Amino acid sequence: MKRLWIAAALMAAMLAGSLANAWYAQALCDGLNQKLALARELAQAEAWDRAEELTREVYQVWQDHHFYLHTVMRHSDTDSILRSFRSVLQYLKLEEMDQYAAANADLMAQIELLAEMEQASVVNVL
Repeated sequence: MKRLWIAAALMAAMLAGSLANAWYAQALCDGLNQKLALARELAQAEAWDRAEELTREVYQVWQDHHFYLHTVMRHSDTDSILRSFRSVLQYLKLEEMDQYAAANADLMAQIELLAEMEQASVVNVL
């Protein structure tokens, strides 16, 4: 009977850890996407320097969480987001609104999907 309780406690701890990770990933990704949306609005208003500064801040937050992201996420997904950040920053330097808007939308979608993969849902369990 003691082994059953230990197993149940371990399962509960793993479930709690999984749910905490899902919450943290969602909060992190939502914060990043909010700032990227603000950067897009700044670029549309021709405030390219401020948009680039804000995007660099978001990129720094991403880099600050590098260990966490590479520990719990698939490397191919995090690497793809890293490449997208570099594209977005390059288009900001060139002040190319069309390419920047497309690259930024792609980056935001990738970040959103990254958080979605960590959520406890029927789709992710199956």
